[in-house]
Amino acid sequence: MILFLTIAFVVPHLAEWASGFATESRLETGQIVVEYDEKMHRRVRWLAADGPGILAFDAGVQESIRANGTTFADFELDLEQGQVQEIEHPEFGASLEGVFAGTAYDPENELRLQRRVRVLLPRDFPEAVIFENSYQNLGEKRIQIERADGLRILLDRSRDEPEARPYQLASFQGGAYEWGRDYALIWLEPGFSQPNFQGLVGDRHEKGPGGGMPFVDVWSPRMGVAAAHLEVRPQWVWLPVEVREDRRVEVSVQERPQKRLGQKEWLEPGETFHTVMTALIFHRLDFHDALHTYGRLLRARGLEIPETSPSLLYEPYWKSWSFGLDFTQQQIFDILPELRALDIRIANVDDGWFDAYGDWQPHRGAGKFPGGDADMRAFVRRLHQEGFISNLWWYPLGVEAESRLFRERSQLLVKDEEGKFPLDGRELYQLCPAYAPALEHIRQTLVRFVADWNYDGVYLDTHGLSAVPPCFNPAHEHRSPLESYQALPAMFRLISETLEELKEEPWLEVCICAAPHSPFNMPYYPLANASDPVDPKQTRRRIKVEKAIRGPTFAVGDAYQVPIQEWEGYCNPEDFPTTFGTGAQLTTFFGDLSPNQKGQWQDWFQKYRRLDLARGEYLNLYDLAFDRPEIHVVRQGEDLYYGIFAELWPRTDPIELRGLAPGWLYEVYDYENDRPLGQISGNDPFLRAAFKGSLLLRLRPL
Repeated sequence: MILFLTIAFVVPHLAEWASGFATESRLETGQIVVEYDEKMHRRVRWLAADGPGILAFDAGVQESIRANGTTFADFELDLEQGQVQEIEHPEFGASLEGVFAGTAYDPENELRLQRRVRVLLPRDFPEAVIFENSYQNLGEKRIQIERADGLRILLDRSRDEPEARPYQLASFQGGAYEWGRDYALIWLEPGFSQPNFQGLVGDRHEKGPGGGMPFVDVWSPRMGVAAAHLEVRPQWVWLPVEVREDRRVEVSVQERPQKRLGQKEWLEPGETFHTVMTALIFHRLDFHDALHTYGRLLRARGLEIPETSPSLLYEPYWKSWSFGLDFTQQQIFDILPELRALDIRIANVDDGWFDAYGDWQPHRGAGKFPGGDADMRAFVRRLHQEGFISNLWWYPLGVEAESRLFRERSQLLVKDEEGKFPLDGRELYQLCPAYAPALEHIRQTLVRFVADWNYDGVYLDTHGLSAVPPCFNPAHEHRSPLESYQALPAMFRLISETLEELKEEPWLEVCICAAPHSPFNMPYYPLANASDPVDPKQTRRRIKVEKAIRGPTFAVGDAYQVPIQEWEGYCNPEDFPTTFGTGAQLTTFFGDLSPNQKGQWQDWFQKYRRLDLARGEYLNLYDLAFDRPEIHVVRQGEDLYYGIFAELWPRTDPIELRGLAPGWLYEVYDYENDRPLGQISGNDPFLRAAFKGSLLLRLRPL
């Protein structure tokens, strides 16, 4: 139980710290203290920090609003309008609530603004503090809002570790950018700046697809702080992370409202602007626990992100991408015996099966489906007869200029302000997910795949699933151009619900092509994908991301084992330890295994079924950034499975095996090489073992 200390207001200046902060009002629990001074400058302290912590106070780094060319960050706190009380919040449950208000003046421009902030410290989320800010125009002139910071913090590692430099921190950043760019682990350095814009960032071909996850996290070896917004649908916001000239790190949640997008850019006298709900989340180790808390907060607000997956979705599978866009039916039929030998019973049809984006008719080229629908039905029927489930690659929003759909029904598409059709990263137009006829076209297409052709589900893919640009198409009669951007989850919901109607246990997987998955779409697909990492390290990090926000037993694909001779620089270059060590779903595409590989792969796939680690519980016991070697732990029953990774690890350096019970004795077994390694005690959980690349251990209590 968390003790609520409702110290609402204190005698001015009696709580002054060496930093010069003079507390006027305070909320406090056993974990977190939130204080405001007479200017409504806010300071937050995490009481569980072992020392000063990395969160710094700076009067110039505060929630604020910029209006009519003036930044308002100092508001005279009105103690009479403040209150602190224990409440039962309809979403977060028992909470300590503080409401504070203050006023700012600009006599030269005759501007007067009132700021109100509501602070929540929920009992069930002891590491989180939630903020809701609003700004009311108390003057007689209308004002233009240029920017509003719903949350703004300053981080400095040297406060907590004097020998460290302020910026020597690791970070997770949820903006969606170009292929190959890491988002799960970004090291901060002087000059670093990343906006993490959740809308669309400039030229989508160069900078990325837009969207992502409205969550950033910065941590040291001793503690971490995450910032996020808690709205339950996509918001047009920025979450910039910047290493400033003074080498300290600034993080914020920003809004820049624009009337052309239907946002409240102008405040008439008496009107109020509300920022998005934001949260600070404290934690130890890497991003995992903060992401887990973030997911729980979103669920509390009604976003029903599933925490585990249906049984079918842990099955290993193969897809036809090994043969590229020019695959033939016969190539797929010819490889089925080899798949069967690996005990793979799911064969998915990848990109290249169709004639045109938007029309989604069978490709009638030689070796593909020259007979159209009839050939496609016969193809799926044979796969089923051979004992295989099959799922179809699909980008439901994409429409190409050469398609019949574009020629005949272009009114379904997103249009920009100039009346043009914007292009996504594949040089495709996009259907508008906020326009009912466009969604109906998507639904009818899916019905054809599943009810007519009899596919067992779909595999949704490409950058364009990350975000849709604002739509100015007059035929759609949008109340706001941002409806298209915010309606993307509705498309995922439609696909999920349609599949559930058509199949008893449908397959629905989503890959965002190297970008973070959006939490707003997560309720509608039960199988995640590591999203096209470019090396095994990225693969492991991204699997940990999905296990964190969704659930420790959720099915997360490993982004495909690829034979080293077929590897083209992305996915997993034949790295089974990465899959096993993180408890991922085993997936692959391959065209030709050598005789030696066939035996090795068969052993791995048999081991996958026997150990069943993809259904195990991922445990967060290590920090991906600061702990060496890199270690992941999956619990399956009483057994603990350790995936340990390093380029080269000497026997002279002991490896700490966290999570062992004091007083217990464990059998240590190298399950990759099928050899016992002796015993270890929970009282002395250190192992001396040399390895290159990976070490996979099972620890079983005796």
